[in-house]
Amino acid sequence: MRHFSHALGAVVLVVAGSAALLSGRASAAPCAPGSPTSTNCTLTATASLTAGTLTLAAPASLAWSTTLNGLNQSLVDTTAADQEYTVNDATGSGAGWHVTTSATTFTNGSHTFPDSGTFVTNGSTSSITGTTAPTATCSGSCTLPTNSITYPVAITTAASTPTPVTIYNAAAASGLGQVVIGGSTAANPVGWWVNIPASASAGSYTSTVTMAIISGP
Repeated sequence: MRHFSHALGAVVLVVAGSAALLSGRASAAPCAPGSPTSTNCTLTATASLTAGTLTLAAPASLAWSTTLNGLNQSLVDTTAADQEYTVNDATGSGAGWHVTTSATTFTNGSHTFPDSGTFVTNGSTSSITGTTAPTATCSGSCTLPTNSITYPVAITTAASTPTPVTIYNAAAASGLGQVVIGGSTAANPVGWWVNIPASASAGSYTSTVTMAIISGP
């Protein structure tokens, strides 16, 4: 009996202590400047985030060169700076995004390249038929994009009002933050390709290429 009474007393003490602690927490009041308190008080902490913008940093120009040899040729832009572009999604919306590209007809005076099949992009600088996507990497902290585009992507040119083509996208809830697409040292840099017909005339062919970043996948 003596042993049982001691054990019961210990239990009562623990329960009483717990009740006192819970009572102290329940009575916590809002904190107030200039009103010191010897008990707990509560306050609200708020971090307000304003939505930023969705932006694209693209190459300043694209360029190719070769010597005509009487055969069809596929040329890739070998300039390291041209083998990447950067998307910065600072909107905080998680809406996703897509990058489009359009181009006018490659023209050299009265000479032109065909509108269909001339301009192509993918994730390879070694093969115009490469089916890999350009590598996506985070610049700092980001959510890598979930890209659903099939490569290579053919960009059909036109003399005026060419149709934009999606060349990379990010599904909803992906691609948040600053994302570098491609890169000359990446496993899969951006490949910008042109097909030169065997019958092409010598000279410089120019095209106006337009890239855009659009919200939503």
